[in-house]
Amino acid sequence: MSGSVQSTLPLALARFAAVGGMAAALAPVQHVLNAGWPRGGERLARRFHDWSGAILGIERRVIGVPSARRPTLFVANHVSYLDVSILGAVLRTSFVAKREIAGWPVIGGLARLQRTLFIARARAEAPAQVAALRARLAAGDNLVLFPEGTSGDGTRVLDFKSSLFALAERLPDGTVPVIQPVTLAYRALNGAPLDAHTRPRVAWYGEMTLLPHLAWLAGAAALSSGLAVELGFDAPVAADAFVSRKELAAYCRQRVAAGLAAALAAPAWWRRAMAAEEPGRQPQAGPLDPVMP
Repeated sequence: MSGSVQSTLPLALARFAAVGGMAAALAPVQHVLNAGWPRGGERLARRFHDWSGAILGIERRVIGVPSARRPTLFVANHVSYLDVSILGAVLRTSFVAKREIAGWPVIGGLARLQRTLFIARARAEAPAQVAALRARLAAGDNLVLFPEGTSGDGTRVLDFKSSLFALAERLPDGTVPVIQPVTLAYRALNGAPLDAHTRPRVAWYGEMTLLPHLAWLAGAAALSSGLAVELGFDAPVAADAFVSRKELAAYCRQRVAAGLAAALAAPAWWRRAMAAEEPGRQPQAGPLDPVMP
């Protein structure tokens, strides 16, 4: 669908009101589920992200098959604050985020409702943080990690920090976590491929201010198929197949970078044809496919 990228404040405000109202209505239910039935909380969070994406005009295309094993550590590149909602609409998982987000208005509260693990950048705190993350994996929780440690412009993948990959080592009960590289590729806005003008309007990085950026994007995306995003799920690997966490981090970065380069270089029609021809690379139709256990 083609259209203008002229932002409109009324549309942005209407979308904020719709998502905010839905969040307020679901928050008490989410809190109860988290306390008594965490897997039910995951299901509700997934539907919240799916519905939010529909309100914001986000069109997702899934390439590959998300791991159905628990626990899985999904390792993804980081482009925007929208990454969490886009991944959260496809996966039943919690996220690992920097500690500052916990204090953000609204977003921090929503992150806590999804049982997000907040970590500090101080190296001295790394052992305790890794222990907390491993405890969640040992409980069977899936986690999403953004190992770049910051967000980029969506055209390249930054170096992966290897320190947190220590959490993927064999767990006390002998379980070896599954690691799955995931590529987020933001492709188009209102039918037009992202360019030097529109990409910074979608990606959020550097010293950009959150609220003006979010307000513009919420008012610019068309009501249907406004922001096209491709999620590429690479083949899962066992953490103990690598001799060190640095080797594991380098492997994951290479797979994510290769997926991003392929997604951005190939025309959309060619990507669809390729996916249809390759077993295990079939695009998933429908906002809730594939269904995670």
